[in-house]
Amino acid sequence: MRRNTQFCRVFLALSVVFTAMAGGNNYRNFDVALYSRVYETQQMRDPAWLESHWAAVSRNMKVDKIYLETHRDTVVVDQATLDQAKKFFLSKGVKVAGGITVTISERNQFETFCYSNLEHRQMLQKVVEFTARNFDEFILDDFFFTDCKADSDIAAKGDRTWTQFRLAQMDEAARNLIIKPAKTVNPKVKIVIKFPNWYDHFQNLGFNLETEPRIFDGIYTGTETRDPSSNQHLQQYHGYSIVRYFENLKPGGNGGGWVDQFGMNPPQPSRRATLAHAVCQGS
Repeated sequence: MRRNTQFCRVFLALSVVFTAMAGGNNYRNFDVALYSRVYETQQMRDPAWLESHWAAVSRNMKVDKIYLETHRDTVVVDQATLDQAKKFFLSKGVKVAGGITVTISERNQFETFCYSNLEHRQMLQKVVEFTARNFDEFILDDFFFTDCKADSDIAAKGDRTWTQFRLAQMDEAARNLIIKPAKTVNPKVKIVIKFPNWYDHFQNLGFNLETEPRIFDGIYTGTETRDPSSNQHLQQYHGYSIVRYFENLKPGGNGGGWVDQFGMNPPQPSRRATLAHAVCQGS
């Protein structure tokens, strides 16, 4: 039986994930993984913080794997902290992988990288190389798109539509800023891209569902099962249909569903117990 994977976000500290690829075998039909944003990964430099949060999580679930994010919002975790975090989780029998969120500032209306900006391109390549040196697998959170309209983008676009331009731009960025430098640094690295739940609008901001499932080693599904009255108008049943769609984009290569209940207003436990109860807060 194929093992199902679900990915659930817990923003107070670590994000809870259920992954489709068999690994730890703590559960019969799925594996459980955690996703730690760079802000929480940084805090792992404090052994007491790490021990207490791990105790809160592992008390209520068996964890097979953790994704340690190395970059988000131009914040990059330092090597010493990353080494300490990897050593800690490996000592617990937990597999480790990397994660990258390609944002300049989430707080500034999810500001993305500008892929016509040489400084942004160099920054991303350095982050990718750093991550590939540290992990044999890493995942791109679902921000590998662009809404940039800088003068350099306008000039590069020419007579193409923004959709045509961005599809070509992000395909080039995937090959030359993500895959090529990562594989050069670590030829055995596996690179996974997570796609959000965007109905039929992926192409508008450069998510290329024709080429990217082929050139990346794996994909992940952002189910984003949210309140349908919220600003994205995501219907709850679409969390199922988007998984089925992605299963056909890369047969056998879809890691599973990243459960995201942002805006659902579930019953809130105490702050300390939030991790243990795996309340999904969304990305």
